[in-house]
Amino acid sequence: MAGGHHAKADPQRVLADPRFAQLSALVVGEGETRVTALLGDANRRAELPGVMWRDHLLGTTAVGISDGPTAYWVAPDINELTVDRRFLPQDPYRASDGRMEANLVCSRGCPYECTFCGAAASMNADIAIRTRTPENIIAEMHQLNRRYGCTAFRAVDDLFLGARRIIHPAMEAFTAARIGERYVWDATGRINVLDREDDTVLDTLRANGLREVALGIESGAPRVLRAMDKRITPEMTLTVTHRLLERGINVKGYFILGYPGETRGEALDTVRHVRDLWDLSDRLPGTFRASVFTFRPYPGSPVFNNLVKQGYDPEAMQTYHDVDLTDHGADEKMRERDEFNFTTGQQFGEVPLTQLNDWLAELSREQHERTNATGAVNA
Repeated sequence: MAGGHHAKADPQRVLADPRFAQLSALVVGEGETRVTALLGDANRRAELPGVMWRDHLLGTTAVGISDGPTAYWVAPDINELTVDRRFLPQDPYRASDGRMEANLVCSRGCPYECTFCGAAASMNADIAIRTRTPENIIAEMHQLNRRYGCTAFRAVDDLFLGARRIIHPAMEAFTAARIGERYVWDATGRINVLDREDDTVLDTLRANGLREVALGIESGAPRVLRAMDKRITPEMTLTVTHRLLERGINVKGYFILGYPGETRGEALDTVRHVRDLWDLSDRLPGTFRASVFTFRPYPGSPVFNNLVKQGYDPEAMQTYHDVDLTDHGADEKMRERDEFNFTTGQQFGEVPLTQLNDWLAELSREQHERTNATGAVNA
């Protein structure tokens, strides 16, 4: 079986790949209920929606069809899904601060349209946006604490701090359960959403145990941010980061260099933006850390489809290579960061890839040194 975003975005390419000649089922979209059914009886694939396979005799693609309600199969109630972590040897894990930490998924789907992201709402019309109830999330925290001694959690979904309708009821429940007295937690957030929240809400987040929020900052150039449909400005990022850091809430920022059409000046704006945020961190209680990447087009994202229309080869845009941040092994301390960076080897903006990779290595090394100096989590 195979699944995941890439399989969903380009199933025909995966099915035609000779390396997948023995593929019995490609599951498009959320797979829990269908994978469970297939593990029980692989012959059920014909009756399951969104399950594809290759008919090698006819040279065609077959797709399963369900006569019943498809929501159960493709968009299950996430409050009823539980994770048996006996099958996850690396989660929970002992974090660098000594705490037992576990990952949580608190929601499914994203309402935003960031053009570089395969999770953009317009590309995932089949995904119903769902959030777990705060009580359900809290129950999992307590269960993980009892079973594994977890006192730290990381919400890895797109939405937990990405919409007011989720933040407010969740924080009311966290306050009532006195979560901040027992646990710390990290989450992803939306800059434009946090910018609209008043100081009381940010104070409540801190009191309820928020340790770090990860923000998609992406660029320091206003035009590039508009092209990405980020709905933020560099000034907004500085304001939100300042408000979080002054409360002792750490911030992790994601950045992209080499976005299609980006000029040299705009790329340098992003490099300066990273340094401006580091400067904020040096003056405030919280810590800012930057995670920088060169642009790579993901199949299924709006920008990928636009690049195909412009004449870029979709096969070449899915052929990835490592970016060496270790200076050919001479800088072993960068080995951990090296594994997160890869490239198509193609230039999409004005700046040559060699220069982008030099900036990437420079910023990554400085962040590595800052992390080691402060003892912050390096992830």
